[in-house]
Amino acid sequence: MTTRVLVRASRACPEDEGIGRALNKLFRERAVRRPGFSGCWAGTTLPGGHKVVESYSVAGAKITIASTADGGGMLYHAMPWEYGLPDSWISALSKVIQRISFLPPPSLSISMDELRSHVTSSSARLFRNLCSGGGLDLGSGIEERESTIKKLSEVVARYTVGLGLFEVLLADDRIEDVYVDAPSEENPVHVTVNGISGTNALCRCLTNITVSEDEVAKLASRLRQSSGRPFSEAFPVMETDIEGQESRATIIGPPLSPGGTAVALRRHSRTPWTLLKLASNGSMDARTAGLLSFLMDGRSTMLICGARGAGKSSLLSAMMFEFPLSQRILAIEDTLELPTRRMQSLGYKVQSLFVETRMDQSNEEAADQALRVSLRLGESAIVLGEVRGKEAQTLYQSMRAGRAGSSVLGTIHGDSAASVYERVVHDMGIPKEAFLATDLVLTMGLSRPGGGSRPVRRLIEVAECREENGRVLFHQLMSPGTGTLDDGIGSSRIVSRIASSWNLTVREAMANIQARADMRQVLLDAAASRGPQYLEPEWVYRCNEYLWNRLDAGDRDYARIASDFRSFVLGR
Repeated sequence: MTTRVLVRASRACPEDEGIGRALNKLFRERAVRRPGFSGCWAGTTLPGGHKVVESYSVAGAKITIASTADGGGMLYHAMPWEYGLPDSWISALSKVIQRISFLPPPSLSISMDELRSHVTSSSARLFRNLCSGGGLDLGSGIEERESTIKKLSEVVARYTVGLGLFEVLLADDRIEDVYVDAPSEENPVHVTVNGISGTNALCRCLTNITVSEDEVAKLASRLRQSSGRPFSEAFPVMETDIEGQESRATIIGPPLSPGGTAVALRRHSRTPWTLLKLASNGSMDARTAGLLSFLMDGRSTMLICGARGAGKSSLLSAMMFEFPLSQRILAIEDTLELPTRRMQSLGYKVQSLFVETRMDQSNEEAADQALRVSLRLGESAIVLGEVRGKEAQTLYQSMRAGRAGSSVLGTIHGDSAASVYERVVHDMGIPKEAFLATDLVLTMGLSRPGGGSRPVRRLIEVAECREENGRVLFHQLMSPGTGTLDDGIGSSRIVSRIASSWNLTVREAMANIQARADMRQVLLDAAASRGPQYLEPEWVYRCNEYLWNRLDAGDRDYARIASDFRSFVLGR
């Protein structure tokens, strides 16, 4: 059951009234609530002087994002549905949660979905028994009672076989990261939120949630059991994907973390990114999206760099939808976040290779082994979730020998094309001649417009790799600091090479790029007036297929193709 503490200022002395009001305000703002079945405290009220930025609901929880009174910080305030229930319901929840532990599943080999289904159905039966015995009132009618039982049973599953209050946070599509610093009971949970007020600005917010050390230990235990990975003083780091939550967890404990166990949860996007979505939120413009589509269609080799959280994986996922439907794709990743299943549903030929490390094998060794296997699977485009070290040597050796397939796409840490060159050549030991197998380096950056506190994701560099007089140079296709393409892309050697392979002049290639840009602008306009469905992968596929079908029919009037596509979209 919940425990409530009520503090009242004495009114015996008139001179104490100011102190009394101050104390009441203090306790009101610092009041926290924690049902007995949860290991997380949640502040019940927003601080004084706050300004609400947005308010919405997620998984039954009321979410409020607010700026603090001084405007210097942001607060992510979450009040789960189960935290506001009557005492009798919370007492019943605690009883059912306790009894569920004595109802084993029908099999020890069932999946997590099957286990949750077993828990919810068993919980519903227990709640109905409590109602029939007269000890619990969950509504006046059958329909109302069954609806309440369903919601209560989902709460039971969340706090038994699930992740508790963490599931509420991970259910919010705007949250990208959840952090619990040690010692957990002294540090509120903080989160990274994207997409506030329709922008692509990142906000780092404190929350009203504090987690007990027992709850953190319980989370670590569940992930250790589900992943089969060790976690102890001898192995103080555990990294694993969270089944059913489309997230990845990194947990560190003593002695590496002397203050106790700390947690970082990275939530993957539930809906795939596309270049249209990135253009819609301001990460690039339609002309840049058109160029990237052209380069992908032309089987270019590209590395995407940027700091952590800059959007490398988002751009990588978006670029994959620009492959021709006939292109076979091999996706190598150690975190399952690339949109392979969505691509397969659209008819793309994609094979995923999941790199799962073992105790006797490092990430680099596992990735290198997966890459070597991919090179024996026939002609394919290779997509690397992250280029780290040992596998880079195998990759560049294969590209130089012509065995790396039609194109290569991957992410790498770095903040510019020059820094990527330094890392690949000097840190990884790749000869500079081999590095020139890289056609382009794209840099995603976190900029702070006007020096504000909220960083914004943008594509800040499109650099073409060139060799001149024995030196590796970078020809910039994007004007520095503007986020728009330079007018000199017509002098790009990559564009010229693709044009030659397609039997086009450079001028015709530029018209092809402009048509792709115009067609994407049509979809951006449609999304603004009709809805975001025009930014989804299905419309990227339709857009590219429309262009290819017209070109296959011998039509080379690019302006007319873009105009007809506008009529096609408006007709839909």
